[in-house]
Amino acid sequence: MLEQILAAYDVHAAVIGEPQKGYRNASHQVGERNLIIYKSEPGILERIKNANAMGAAVAAAGIPARTLADPRILQITAGDRYTLAAIYHYLPGETIPWEAYTMAHLKTLGKTMSDMHYALKRYNVAKLPELAEENLQLNQRMLRYFTDPQVARALQQKLGLRVHRADYTKLLATTKKLPNQQALHMDFVRGNILFSGSTITGILDFEKAARGHVLYDIARTLAFLLVDCKYKPEAKVRKYFLQSGYIKRGAGDLRDVKIGSISLLEELTSFFLLHDFYKFLRHNPYESLPHNEHFVRTRAMLLKRRLITHV
Repeated sequence: MLEQILAAYDVHAAVIGEPQKGYRNASHQVGERNLIIYKSEPGILERIKNANAMGAAVAAAGIPARTLADPRILQITAGDRYTLAAIYHYLPGETIPWEAYTMAHLKTLGKTMSDMHYALKRYNVAKLPELAEENLQLNQRMLRYFTDPQVARALQQKLGLRVHRADYTKLLATTKKLPNQQALHMDFVRGNILFSGSTITGILDFEKAARGHVLYDIARTLAFLLVDCKYKPEAKVRKYFLQSGYIKRGAGDLRDVKIGSISLLEELTSFFLLHDFYKFLRHNPYESLPHNEHFVRTRAMLLKRRLITHV
């Protein structure tokens, strides 16, 4: 099937790379191109179109984002099922192992995210999903899960934990009314950033693009970095990524928002950490989780914030 798709794009190669799995796709390197096969799901075509348009806008600003090598999106049908394919320019570089992030990497991440946000300030968001609404729906699923008596009992018996706070409904609803809503990447994390040394050579996977307040994007990345950077204290991660990178070196403007006395950046960071905790619980046997280093670090972050406690 891959050969037929490539032939439709008039691309011929002796070697097709092994698939690199993403959240919504599988990517194959073919010479100086990347062939991406997308998973079937409701609304995927619109997400692909949004991702391609945003990638092109970011690349036009001089930031190395993934862009189409051919404007066509192909539909491959097998019986009553279909998948979609697109072909992109190849971006060099590699993802950095989670234990290998340096001060320079964190500063570069912050600067590049800041520059990307600045470039997207005037991007037309009409076709992008609303991030606050997506997260309100996610919060409802999390609430149903954590308030299930069987889940609560299993958490206590198998992991010795209790969830103290899982309702962010009011906070998320408030973000709908904030000014300066704009286009956001929302998956600006280790697996989607390519480096050569400490230089970013590629930004991938814009399929989670949405419109919302810029602090959503920053908080999502910060939540990942606090877990990923195992050899750096939280204060250093924040300093290098936010202060030295995003604010000092980048073109964007980072201003926290206070909702009453609450920091929106801190609350959104906690929300995303709790979401990661939720995903661990949903997709892994509870007994295996104490041996998963990412889970252990996420748990530590939530205990520190008192969103969960030991029983």
